[in-house]
Amino acid sequence: MATKKTEAKKTEAKSTTVGRQELSRRIAKDAELSQKQAQAALETTLKAIREALESGSEVRLVGFGSFKVRQSAARRGVNPRDQKPIEVPAKDRVRFFPGKELADAVVKK
Repeated sequence: MATKKTEAKKTEAKSTTVGRQELSRRIAKDAELSQKQAQAALETTLKAIREALESGSEVRLVGFGSFKVRQSAARRGVNPRDQKPIEVPAKDRVRFFPGKELADAVVKK
């Protein structure tokens, strides 16, 4: 009988990582572009998203999701080396919120 831990490990073993090269290969195939054109399109898209977030804009891709910059609150923490309290300053973080279509596709109801 499998435990939850072994089931989780089996699920993790099946997952793979898709990087920029694989994404551009898939874009080239689906959009009938050269590998170079697909790579340029992907890099341009990522650059546009990065620039929009840097300027404080939200990036909303309907059906896919939204990227937003949110500021985390300042908080008290503990230095793990000496266990002394420290102040952790507020900082901007990029958050991704999946759209309904993406969430439904991943969950596979």
